[in-house]
Amino acid sequence: MSNLDQLAERIMSTIPLTRHLGFQLLEHQPGELILSAPLAPNTNDKGTFFAGSQATLLTLGGWALSTLEGESLVSTVDVVAAESHLRYLAPLSGDARIQILATADDRTVFARRLQRRGRARLAITATLHGPDGILASRFEAQYLVRDLAPDADVID
Repeated sequence: MSNLDQLAERIMSTIPLTRHLGFQLLEHQPGELILSAPLAPNTNDKGTFFAGSQATLLTLGGWALSTLEGESLVSTVDVVAAESHLRYLAPLSGDARIQILATADDRTVFARRLQRRGRARLAITATLHGPDGILASRFEAQYLVRDLAPDADVID
């Protein structure tokens, strides 16, 4: 089972809502995560992608990227969303593709702080597109990541 499959299983086993979204973690590289989700389980009364599902998937994607970034530096992390801003830009009448990004500069500061202090913030930007490439929503957030190792609460 791949690292992304393991993370998806972990998400679905601990966050019941996510079991109904039909999401898949498709690709990961440092600073980027790609997810997909079908329209069918996420449709609203207008036949378009439900805004609540978009918010959930974007929040989940940011959490997943923050987790992957943190666990590339330390063994186990706790991640929480600290603040976010979401804009809905266009209705989506097809399956969704979500791209979550963290800049190299933000990741450098994040890595230094997480390894030195045992906790850090990671800023992400995420976009949700339809199959036609139209941008349906844009999400910006900050996630707090904490090293769960017993000796990780070192503050200088």
